[in-house]
Amino acid sequence: MNRYLKACAATALVATGACSDFLSGDKLDSDPNRATSAQASQLFTAMQVNSYYVLNGHAARVLAMWTQQMAGTDRQYIGYDQYSVTEGNFGEFTAAFTGGGLPDIRAIQADATTAGNRTMLGIAKVWEAMLIGFLTSNYGAIPYSQAADPAKFPTPKLDDQVAVYAALQTLLDGAIADLQANRGSVGNLDLSFGGDPAPWIRVARTLKARFYMHTAETNSGAYALALAQAQQGISSKAGNLTEYHSSSSGEENIWWQFIARDRDSYIRPGKFLVDLMKQRNDPRIPEYFALNDNGEYGGAAPGQGLDPELHSNLSDTRLTPDFAQPLVTWEETQGIIAEAAYRGGNETLARTAMNALRTDAGMTALTALTGPALLKQIMEEKYIAIFQSTEVMADYKRTCYPNLTPANNSSAAGIPARFTYPVAERTSNPNIPAVGSQPRRNANDPANATSVDGTACRGQK
Repeated sequence: MNRYLKACAATALVATGACSDFLSGDKLDSDPNRATSAQASQLFTAMQVNSYYVLNGHAARVLAMWTQQMAGTDRQYIGYDQYSVTEGNFGEFTAAFTGGGLPDIRAIQADATTAGNRTMLGIAKVWEAMLIGFLTSNYGAIPYSQAADPAKFPTPKLDDQVAVYAALQTLLDGAIADLQANRGSVGNLDLSFGGDPAPWIRVARTLKARFYMHTAETNSGAYALALAQAQQGISSKAGNLTEYHSSSSGEENIWWQFIARDRDSYIRPGKFLVDLMKQRNDPRIPEYFALNDNGEYGGAAPGQGLDPELHSNLSDTRLTPDFAQPLVTWEETQGIIAEAAYRGGNETLARTAMNALRTDAGMTALTALTGPALLKQIMEEKYIAIFQSTEVMADYKRTCYPNLTPANNSSAAGIPARFTYPVAERTSNPNIPAVGSQPRRNANDPANATSVDGTACRGQK
């Protein structure tokens, strides 16, 4: 090559452009074995790992405490469990819009589009939908339509929650079309499915169903739309979207990092969930929880200080460094099918989906339930089956199930229904309102007067 370049230089006066022509062409300008440009391949892993943090980090732990699947048992977590949070408590909002977040996801999509890699493009769109769907579910109005172009929109506006959900439905439709095209590759850059488009299509369908359910409080027609998508969604546990974790330093399960490695005393399983599972003789108890020091299963009440003789920890299964934390699952899909079918008057399908969850867990089917008792049982099965998922809070906001008693010494306003925006965002973006001007509840999540169990809703105001 060096000899050739010298020859080119020597003949440049008489053959201008010959070297340029020789060193160009389809087989020289592109690498068919590379998924797309270097930028996209370098960003793809970081995007997934950052999403793990947003979807399963501190905010997920707080939501698990507010829905009493977990309980804060030490230091500031006792306060979080009693709704003592400020606008500085959640970094996930900022992480979604900085490195590894939406700007990088959009960069991946742009490179994948240029390269014609529709598989990578579709997968990146699904990750965007998960990330933005989590934010709008828990904050309400968020920056989205102007959020990924800081040069043009340094202070992006807040889009209404209903508009964000509509945009996510369109985004997921595009993702499905891209994935169905089956053009391009991702390979092992995809830590979940190795670049296989088929399971990603089903994940996208379940996400569409999830987001329709998020809007059903104010749009009853969303139940039918959710059912149609869920029936095309994740069809077996083998298709569950989970995080990738290993025992290598920095790759460990985020819950393991927080509890086993860093802050062992801060959080424990919640008394409400543990007692419910004990009362049911639920076979999943040892999968979820470890025995306490008295050799029994026990949970902590909200804000109760740690007592190892009474309080279990998470199980060895859940607290292993390589536990693949679920994100979008067959269990959630069955729960959506069951509730959406019930809301549409198809109790036979509702019972079938509910009993699929029960029999998968090793419990007997319930064939005689009907009416409100069936709906209550559906929500109970889903509450347990999607343990540690942030979707538990979305279900609670929609149904007031479980009908939780708010924590002692808590705010008279009941269980919080949304997060406050981070202080760094408010001080840098004038479109974000002051704390006192932010709603207690989002318009899409009105308070329930009655729980699906038929009693007055205790925790929503």
